[in-house]
Amino acid sequence: MVGDDQRTEDSIPAFDDAARRAALLSSIPDFDDSTPLAAELAHDARRRIELAGARFPRPDETRVFTVANQKGGVGKTTTAVNLAAALAESGLHVLVVDNDPQGNASTALGIDHHAGVLSTYDALINDVPLSDIVQASPANENLLCVPATIDLSGAEIELVSVVARENRLRLALRAYLEHRTREGLPRLDYVFVDCPPSLGLLTVNAFVAAEEVLIPIQCEYYALEGLSQLLSNIDLIRAHLNQELHVSTILLTMNDSRTNLAREVVGEVREHFPEQTLRTAIPRSVRISEAPSYGQTVIAYDPMSSGALAYLEAAREIARRGSAHTRGEELRVATGDRDGAPGNVAQHGTSERDVRTASRAEGAIPAGGTGEAAPVSNGELEPAREGRDRATAATEEPSQAVSSAFPRGAAAPGEPAPGHVLTDRRWTSTSDRVSVGAPTPLHPQPEEGDHE
Repeated sequence: MVGDDQRTEDSIPAFDDAARRAALLSSIPDFDDSTPLAAELAHDARRRIELAGARFPRPDETRVFTVANQKGGVGKTTTAVNLAAALAESGLHVLVVDNDPQGNASTALGIDHHAGVLSTYDALINDVPLSDIVQASPANENLLCVPATIDLSGAEIELVSVVARENRLRLALRAYLEHRTREGLPRLDYVFVDCPPSLGLLTVNAFVAAEEVLIPIQCEYYALEGLSQLLSNIDLIRAHLNQELHVSTILLTMNDSRTNLAREVVGEVREHFPEQTLRTAIPRSVRISEAPSYGQTVIAYDPMSSGALAYLEAAREIARRGSAHTRGEELRVATGDRDGAPGNVAQHGTSERDVRTASRAEGAIPAGGTGEAAPVSNGELEPAREGRDRATAATEEPSQAVSSAFPRGAAAPGEPAPGHVLTDRRWTSTSDRVSVGAPTPLHPQPEEGDHE
């Protein structure tokens, strides 16, 4: 295994190896859209050469991601385990916390999670240390997993009466990281928390435990409908329970670039979230679907398949974004240093703490100040919200805070109401745009008087 000091960005090889790669890449002919199959094969061949033996940059500190989307079937578990496997394959140390009672992440990593096995449930309810629960994946010793059993399905009810119920996972994870330091174990580079398709207490625990949110979005229309409510709830969690939480990464999944619908969804997401959305989109792939039935990720099952290459490429993007140089660039963008334009914290996926630190260093914000604007999750800036009184939030019990963070059917100030989606940089009610018996459009209906 390559040591930490040997890891270099993008696997900078020896000169003769670099020359060989360049020669191989130059030998692959270019194809245009007139031969789409040949063009796809050539693209995959280039990616195989570029990613073979790649070593990704190590982050300065452990990065904790919550992989969340309340819509089911968008690829949350698949994304969590395959990104983790891709990063571990490059020599990084990765932990996957299976926070979904279905336990699919544990299955994909080849981890035993039958009844009676210590699991996430024991960490949340019984205060069992994660060091007693963690198992190593048989495919890679750098890839660790906290499994989930069927017991976790009852945790939502049992957590209701627990003190500081929203912080259980955060405290358990912090204790585990400290344990590894004390024992002289390698520092974890990445932690991925796989969430159930809901916005209950298990997901709230995951949001409180992480600083970054990774949202997989299926390239279909319905995936856009739930995005507004998810972003609204993330904003509420940030206001009441975890000020450092921010959406840093959006990954497009199940992409079929041959269809107009997929291309339009990709265009909508990239238009409204240009900085968070990864350039790599995960294609529909039979290999990705087959791998879990063998207790493997697609990285281990068929590393040369298009699906495995796509996840390796996405993992490389995430690793590059986490490097010190790239993060400094994001701070300059967020604080308005580029082109002299004011930055947008939420849009560039940079935490509010980092932006304020950079701003204070340059004198833009006085010490102890909060600035004149607060980030909101839909990519716009609005004046700091007076309604979110910090003193009131500080005096609330944690259980009261989470209750107020999720009023039934309500949306945060300045946020879209449930059932709204992004169109032309404004939130539009889906009920105004869906016609019975016709395909669901991605763009607003024509104004009155226009030709339909």
